[in-house]
Amino acid sequence: MWNIMRRLVKIVFVIAAFAAVSCRELPDYLVGDNIVARVGRQELTIEDIHEILPANIKGADSVAYVKQYVDKWMVRCLKVEEADRLFPESEEDIDRLVEEYRQTLLVGKVDQYYVEKAAGEDFTDDDIAEYYNTHKSDFTLDRTLVKGRILRFDNSYRQSLKLKDQMKKAASSSTDNKSFEDLCEKNGFLLIDYRSEWVNFADFLANLPTTMSQDYEPLLDKLGIQEMKVNDARYYFDFTSVCRKGNVAPLEVVSENIRRILHTQRRSGIIKNHEQSIFDDAVKDGHAKIYKDLSVAEPSQDTANELMK
Repeated sequence: MWNIMRRLVKIVFVIAAFAAVSCRELPDYLVGDNIVARVGRQELTIEDIHEILPANIKGADSVAYVKQYVDKWMVRCLKVEEADRLFPESEEDIDRLVEEYRQTLLVGKVDQYYVEKAAGEDFTDDDIAEYYNTHKSDFTLDRTLVKGRILRFDNSYRQSLKLKDQMKKAASSSTDNKSFEDLCEKNGFLLIDYRSEWVNFADFLANLPTTMSQDYEPLLDKLGIQEMKVNDARYYFDFTSVCRKGNVAPLEVVSENIRRILHTQRRSGIIKNHEQSIFDDAVKDGHAKIYKDLSVAEPSQDTANELMK
């Protein structure tokens, strides 16, 4: 056993070393005696290892890589042999599953070929809006979404009233908004601006001194800038838009989802049209034919037995 292992390691070293040095080109004198390992009638050759050996692996790493591969190969072969002994009756099932998988892969390649061949331009904003307007009931929100701002500053700041007034003006003027942002940056205030995107109400609240036990839904009914305090910190916040749970989601929130739906529908249509086309052509040419009348209202086991006659 020890001699076998030494020989295996030696072969592994030769394979890895020569493959790394010569860009995986093996010397001619190894071709004759090229069997690295054997399990029953299964053989692993130098050529087999040559194919799987990465080009960029070198030195001790290459030796370890090949040794590990040989070990795994032997174990896999032994387990396959064991499976043949334990489950001799499953061979036909496995062959059937392999053939079904092969056919599935081939059908998938054909479908993809025609989808790519017939694919048109991307869907426009008008296409997405049209689908949205005719399927609004499909986009009911399961959570509340909001847009708004949050400002955090020190409770010791003396001009808090002026700050609130500046925050209010910033909502309606780009010039005032720039001045407000500059003021916040100058004083080290934390300004979180969610006005350009919808966020979960829960995520908005996570930036405020809130607790899990309290209901904050009433905050959504209030207009203007609201306030919270905790320890030495003070918060101003407001909501510029609210879309409550149970309402139809805003178009901008679901637009990418709609785009995926439209792509799926287009793909399905292309595949269905191709299937109908090849079916009709095959029947017309006599290449395919249905020998039994399958126009029954409710197929049953009796129907299946009848068709077998």
